[in-house]
This record gives sequence, structure tokens and C-alpha cells, in this order.
Amino acid sequence: MKIVYNWLKEFVDATAPPAELRSRLSLAGVAVDSVEESAAGPVLDAEITANRPDCLGHYGMAREVAAIYRLPVKALQPKLKEAAIKASDATRVEIEAPELCGRYTARIMRGVKIQPSPDWLRQRLEAIGQNSINNVVDVTNYVMFELGQPMHAFDLDKLSERRIVVRRARAGEKIRTLDGVERALTKDMCVIADASRALAIAGVMGGSESEIGFASRNVLLESAWFDPITVRRTSKALGLRTEASYRFERGADPEMAELATRRAAELIQQLGGGEILSGVVDVYPGRAPAPSIELSQGTAARDGRGRAGPRHRGNSRRARFSSFAHGCASRDSRLAARRLAMHATFVAARRLARD
Repeated sequence: MKIVYNWLKEFVDATAPPAELRSRLSLAGVAVDSVEESAAGPVLDAEITANRPDCLGHYGMAREVAAIYRLPVKALQPKLKEAAIKASDATRVEIEAPELCGRYTARIMRGVKIQPSPDWLRQRLEAIGQNSINNVVDVTNYVMFELGQPMHAFDLDKLSERRIVVRRARAGEKIRTLDGVERALTKDMCVIADASRALAIAGVMGGSESEIGFASRNVLLESAWFDPITVRRTSKALGLRTEASYRFERGADPEMAELATRRAAELIQQLGGGEILSGVVDVYPGRAPAPSIELSQGTAARDGRGRAGPRHRGNSRRARFSSFAHGCASRDSRLAARRLAMHATFVAARRLARD
């Protein structure tokens, strides 16, 4: 994954130059092959292993840098100017296959002006190997590379009954994807559909019938969590590997979905105007309790050099962490949550290996 140095620094106040950052990240387990120059500034080319899906975005890499240099991570807090009309009044979401889609969020924007992206956005995308399409599509790609959470934008006016149905593909069903290829689907694949037809292959690629064009005005922003094994099998069966499937099949964080739609809506409103309908349609059948780990007093206590203090028997305390340590204030919390994430992805990798 390519990391734009100046983009990374928006989330952590690291003063180390790119060459030093390359060395420190490599020593910490994230191999950085090279540092290149681009119109967006220095770019680090990092090799992210399969057990670190949390590092497939600039925000995740900022957490790594923060842990190395013992710096705080700047929380991403999008500020939206919402209309009085609710998003739930403009669309609805149904998940017919909860075993394939554990969470689906949809946010609605109306009156957006679709136009070319500004230079700063275009240059950052080009620096990481992505072509600029238009301001809305570019923002969804930008947020994916920022947060590690794939997204998709639908032209709301092209959706039959303006609703989303997440279901299994039907026998003999076909879809023309954004690359212009007509693809035959099977019942083992998950699709995003409207009331009458499939609009996208879940976790892999969108369809051409609902894509955002320069005539589009009303937008439905999707951010979801799809089953990693299903995405992997679908991608392999269709011979279609994408940046989205690469992330989903390694295990995206379902808690990132709602934040991603807020971030994308904020940027689109800045670049294309329009109004954001209030709230988000959030269907979350796969919600799981936050994982718990137990730390001894000695493990939790650290001296000034970050070393573990003496262990006290019988004196333990319990702490709860999100899977990928969003906003963790202390280094110990970040490291503990990272171990939880690594364990979860290890279990998923074992399941993939068995299949």
C-alpha cells in the first residue's frame, strides 16, 4: 500500500522525515520498500501483511506511527451540515442475507454538483495509483484509502423504489460492472440490489446502471461490512480483484462503516455542495459485543521507558477495547487492541486456509 507522507501527518504529529519513518516502520513489522516523490509529496510504499487489515488506510498507519513514537492520534470527527429531512424518509435498506452482510449503512445527499476533483484530491489519488473520475467517486476512493473502509456511491434516482436490498444473487442473474464487463452470478454471491435488479457485487465492484455521472444530482453513499470468505470466493470465481475486495476479504472493521459515510458526506459537501439528509440508515444484524481482555496490574503499569512494571498477584483489572483501537488514548490500550485484531484475522485466515 502506498502512503502519502503529508496525508499521514494529518492524523499524527510525527516530525520524523520520510526516510527515518521508513526505517522505524520496517523495524516495527511494517516493511516499507521505498520512498518516492510525487506531486502530493513523499510516498512510502509499504507491504501490508494479510493479518494487518487495520493498516490498509492512512488512519491505521497513523496509529502505527503514533505507537512507535508515543504520540496521540488525532481523532477524525467529521462535521456535517444536515437538512431537517431524515435519510430514513428518502430510502430504506433491507438485508435478506445477514450471514453475508453484517452491517449496511446508507447516507443520502441531494442536489450535489458532479464535477472534476480539485488538484489536491486528484494528486493524492494519483500518488497512490488511482485515476480521478469525478468529485463524488474520488471521495469514496479517498475515504477508502484514508480509513481502510471500502465505499460505493449510487445515483439515487436510478434506484427502483429508491431502496436497497442486500441479498443472494438469483439463478441466471447477470450484471454489467463498472469495467464494462457483463458477469454471470451464482446464488453463492452477495449483491446489492434495488426493488427489481442487482446493482453491485457486494464487496467487489459496482454496476454501470447506477453509477455516478455528471448528470447525477442525488447520491446514496454506501458503507458496509461483508463476509470475508464470501467476498474472496466471489472475487476468485469472477476473476475480479479490486481494492475493495482486497480489504473486505482480509476483514474490514464493521465499526468503521458509519464513520466512513460521515467523512465522505463531509468531503462531498465541501467539493460539490448539496444537502445531507439528517441521520443515517444503519442496519446492523451482525452487531457483536465489544471484546474484553484481562490485564494484570503489572502489565498495565509502565515505567517512564515503556517497560512493564512489577506484576501484582490477585490484583487485576478489566478493560474493553474496540477491535482496532479507535481513539485509544494510551499506548498500552493500542497495543492490546492490536493483538486482539491480529488474533481475529489469524482465526479468519485459518478458516480461509481450510476452504
